[in-house]
Amino acid sequence: MIDYVKAVTMTVVSLATFAVNIPVIFVTSRSRRFENDSVAKLIASLAVSDFSNGVIAACCAGVVWSLRPGEQVPAWFSRLINSGMFTFAICSIWHLAAVSVVKCVIIVRPLNYFTIFTDRVLRTLIVSIWTLSMIIGGATNITVVDAHFDWSAMIVLVERQNPHYARLFGAVNAIVVVLVMMIAYMKVFLVVRRHMRCVQPTVHGRFGSTTTIFGSSVRSAKNLFVMCAAY
Repeated sequence: MIDYVKAVTMTVVSLATFAVNIPVIFVTSRSRRFENDSVAKLIASLAVSDFSNGVIAACCAGVVWSLRPGEQVPAWFSRLINSGMFTFAICSIWHLAAVSVVKCVIIVRPLNYFTIFTDRVLRTLIVSIWTLSMIIGGATNITVVDAHFDWSAMIVLVERQNPHYARLFGAVNAIVVVLVMMIAYMKVFLVVRRHMRCVQPTVHGRFGSTTTIFGSSVRSAKNLFVMCAAY
């Protein structure tokens, strides 16, 4: 009974991934601002990466539904699923880092934004992320000695000759991505706070009344920071 519950959960996760990312890809690619919006292109590429993660989840769900508990799929298929999991996970987190850097440049250097992130630079960035992710995903199979489907976790696990190197590499990627995002959004926060300090705290009305805008400005700055960090 527990296996069927996990199978249903895996199926729902894969279907939810498809249902969420397909509209994002369609809307961003059909938008009139798509050709001139760097963030939209990165979000569309990120949605494709997340969609690919959904494909991997669907493969795991297919294994669960097609085999009896305890049975195993061919080793090459297990290694392919594991490589795909690693590839698209790396691709997604680096897309998030790229989005944070682009948004930081938009707010910190708005006048130089279009000269920094030209169409050629953006295409090179997206292609580089995908290419390096696929190379890294393929390289994860070099030291693999065994691969099997773990029925308790409903994912593919592999055994490597040197498992510490793979864990260290994954940890380094995660740490670097987190640092990039933290630095980018911290710069955004500092710029917004500096602008808020330059804003006049009160506005004089037509009939001599005064309105305090400091509180609302600070709340707007915080909302802007939260919205930037949410994407």
